[in-house]
Amino acid sequence: MQATLYDHKLTGGRKLFITILHLLVLAASVLMIIFITRETIDNVSFLSSRSYMRFQFWVCLLFLFDIIVEWFFAPRKWHYLVSNLFFIFISIPWLNIIEATGIHLSAQMSYLMRFVPMIRAGYVLALISGALSSNKALSMMAVYVIWVIASVYFGSLVFFVEEHYLNPDVGSWWSALWWASLNITTVGCYITPVTATGKVLAIILSGEGLMLFPVFTVYVTNAVVGSQKSSFSSDSSASDDTTSQSATSATTTPPNS
Repeated sequence: MQATLYDHKLTGGRKLFITILHLLVLAASVLMIIFITRETIDNVSFLSSRSYMRFQFWVCLLFLFDIIVEWFFAPRKWHYLVSNLFFIFISIPWLNIIEATGIHLSAQMSYLMRFVPMIRAGYVLALISGALSSNKALSMMAVYVIWVIASVYFGSLVFFVEEHYLNPDVGSWWSALWWASLNITTVGCYITPVTATGKVLAIILSGEGLMLFPVFTVYVTNAVVGSQKSSFSSDSSASDDTTSQSATSATTTPPNS
């Protein structure tokens, strides 16, 4: 995927077409998130949402079409297939296939599988932010912020699904969102998970917070230092130009008689 998006052999029209296609993938993924959030908050049965199942099927077809287009533009097609096997795998509409074949899954497993296509959307978003930004550090910052927001959001949804029937402290999704936000900041929350999934999520979010927030601190520090160095270099360059001009003027001006 990255080979096609950043390949210097692609013309401007092809790059624009791929970027627009990626934006459509992101828009479809956002609509999928809205579907999932609405069902979660309203306690709608996951398997009874026929509209979502149809919508997910067409979104996955869009993902596969995106992959086919990128493969067509890729200069090394076999290399593209091998390096993107994981994203090809998660773009397949597995829920629709499972439903058509009559395989039974628990409600929780079906719910978790609905998040699988979001992984591809996150990867596409990272590529687009890198392609549209000339500042590499800014691109990394955008990916970092998106990762933190996605972790809190999806973690809160899964925590709510697993805990709200068993944990009296989780009466709504907003409580789960508050719990996830405090856990990723490593502050801790009064809500104690009672299920195995909730406990695992608490460890994952706390671990992410311990790793990601120092990265944010380092990023801000490097950005400030880089800005100061750039400003100092500009001032030094301007000062050197002024000194050079003064010396040139002094050597070329004839002495007074």
